[in-house]
Amino acid sequence: MEIKRQKPVVAAYHYDQPNPEQTIETKLQVGFTPLNTEDPNYPKENSIIRCILDFRLVFEEYIISGRVSQINHVINRKITNQADVTEEEVSEIVAPLFDIVKRLTYEVTEIATDEPGLTLNFQTEA
Repeated sequence: MEIKRQKPVVAAYHYDQPNPEQTIETKLQVGFTPLNTEDPNYPKENSIIRCILDFRLVFEEYIISGRVSQINHVINRKITNQADVTEEEVSEIVAPLFDIVKRLTYEVTEIATDEPGLTLNFQTEA
C-alpha cells in the first residue's frame, strides 16, 4: 500500500501526576475517518484518511495522555470505511502516530524526572 503522509499534528500531550483517590486505566484508541475532497482534480482512485490516536498511559509515578493525528493519502486504493482495510494495513497507517507518542514520552519523562526517559513499546505479543 502506497501512502503519502501529511505532517502529523499533536493536538494534546499531557504529563500529569496521578491522583491517588482516582482509579484511571490505560487506554489506547485508534480510529480513522475517510475524508472526501471537493477538489475535482484529486484522483478518484485515491483515498484520504484522517488517523487519530487517543491515548492514556498510566504509570505509578505519572500519567501520559493526549491525542495525535495525521492525514494520509492512500494511492490507487479506494477506502470508504474501516472494513476496506486489514488490521495489518491499519497498523501501517497509524504507525507514525505511535512513534510520535514514543518520542514525546521519552523526552518529557527524561526532562521531568531528570533520569533516562521512558521507552514505550506498543508491540503486541503474538
